[in-house]
Amino acid sequence: MPKEDITRVYSILQELVRRSTEMNTRMRMLEQRLDGVESRLASVESSTMERTKKTNTKYVEIDVTLRNLNDEILRIKNNLEKINRQVGKFARKRDVREIEKMMELLGPSRYKLPVEEEVES
Repeated sequence: MPKEDITRVYSILQELVRRSTEMNTRMRMLEQRLDGVESRLASVESSTMERTKKTNTKYVEIDVTLRNLNDEILRIKNNLEKINRQVGKFARKRDVREIEKMMELLGPSRYKLPVEEEVES
């Protein structure tokens, strides 16, 4: 082979080696970037899962609290209904006044006993 051909083959080989080295360097850089992205993604995923668990726990607590409040409101409502039914049975002021007037008419409270006079003086 002539010297020019050998030089030409040698320069082609050098170019191929240079390009191969360049491609390997690029590939290593891309792999490093990919590793960085994967680690950040894993970190984000981990923190998101943790937040989701905490949020779900809070939702469960809120649900239990709301159920308890609902039960308490129902008990209060039932008690109010019972009280309202009983209130209808209570005597009104005018009923009490009528009874007082009847007692005054019927009872001996108009007359003072001698014992009461001695105690008061």
